[in-house]
Amino acid sequence: MKKKVIMHRIVISIFFISTVRAFFNNAPADSVINQPAEENVNSKATGVQSSTEKEYYNYLTQLNFEQPKQFWLGTGLLLRKNVKTADALNEYKIQEYRTYLDKYFPNAHSDYIQRFMIETYIDLEKWNEVQANLLKFAYLYQESPLRGPVLENGSVIIQEKEYFETNREKLLPIIQGQLETGEIYENYFQYLITLLSFKDDRLTSIVAREVWEFIRLYTDKPQTSTLLFLMAEIDLVSDNPHSALMIYKKLMTLFPSSDEFATALYKTGTIQQDIFSEFETATASFRQFSEQFPEDDHTSDSQYRIAMIADQNFKDWTTAIDEYETLVTQFPKSENAATALLRVGEIQADKLKQRDVAIATYNRLATEYTDDTANATEALQRAGKLYEKSKAFEEAINHYMKVHEKYPGTEGALESLEKSAKLYEKKLKRNDQAIEVLNIIVAEFPDTKNSKKAEKKIKKLNK
Repeated sequence: MKKKVIMHRIVISIFFISTVRAFFNNAPADSVINQPAEENVNSKATGVQSSTEKEYYNYLTQLNFEQPKQFWLGTGLLLRKNVKTADALNEYKIQEYRTYLDKYFPNAHSDYIQRFMIETYIDLEKWNEVQANLLKFAYLYQESPLRGPVLENGSVIIQEKEYFETNREKLLPIIQGQLETGEIYENYFQYLITLLSFKDDRLTSIVAREVWEFIRLYTDKPQTSTLLFLMAEIDLVSDNPHSALMIYKKLMTLFPSSDEFATALYKTGTIQQDIFSEFETATASFRQFSEQFPEDDHTSDSQYRIAMIADQNFKDWTTAIDEYETLVTQFPKSENAATALLRVGEIQADKLKQRDVAIATYNRLATEYTDDTANATEALQRAGKLYEKSKAFEEAINHYMKVHEKYPGTEGALESLEKSAKLYEKKLKRNDQAIEVLNIIVAEFPDTKNSKKAEKKIKKLNK
């Protein structure tokens, strides 16, 4: 076992020595990207680059031309295997290129290193990385002397490789065209927006990496709030709600005046309520939202959520009614207003045992929201049922027949007619009026089971 470990270390040492020798002895002299280090003309920076940068760039130039090697691993003819260093070498190259760019972008020789990275990804056949890095070069190195060769070569690859079939038509005009230019951070932002516009799942991890790199570089720029919001949204749909919540909070902390603040605050409340069941903090978030953004499209929903939390989670019936009433009063056209009134009536009837108050609420709903057929019908039927419980059968029938009058031909009307007929027959002993209602069912709902049942009932009552 020790022999194998020692042999493995010896092989690694030999590989390292050969790499170092290549660095000093094997550098090609006829390539444009192997010229002596000089200031990047793409950069607006002036002055002499540091000797450390020059040395690092010269090393990376050598590394770029380093070719894969192979060696025998193991002992004996049967146990030995031929090992190639291509993948490991290329991954190491990428790591070194990123280290350089982390330190010197967008200055010095960043465009040369970006080119090295593209070439290495081509060798690795990581076409999603090739696409992203070609776009990055197009947007971020518009003044580089390498722009022409890099993008021309990229265009050829895009036309040849099957991977680019779905994106080719959109990608080529960007790579081959003249892009609008601005400050470097503005160009970077446009690059990210373009990358996102492909809506390609193969680019998702790259988008995340590039967005976080922008945020690292340009924390104080207004575009950062947009990108923070975007990353939170991506995490949310990727079932990472906790990180999404913290990103929203970061956005709100760093960019309290941003356009994204309002939606981030609303989303914070929804995550606290719907996912983590943190109802008190969710209520606080929604109250803050409603106070700060009274005209926002989400404000009515925030108020509705406050009411639902008081109702469903805290079982605080009085507070729930007050919060639902606030919604109806402040946002009478909200899609939840009628539903809120329906729930108020239910709480009054079932929880607080205030039958007359509940009936008044149901009648209010039916009057104020006549266009909401479903909720108005439900309200009138619930009022009718409460009257039945009070043995006020004529009032019950009156409410049921209002459904037929306001919403003829509906399922609710049919159900209400049947209820009325039954009350006339069973409770009030008025068969003639029961027959009249049953005849309405036959006339307005022909060829239905209800109609046939009504006909039989009429015959029975006429005997």
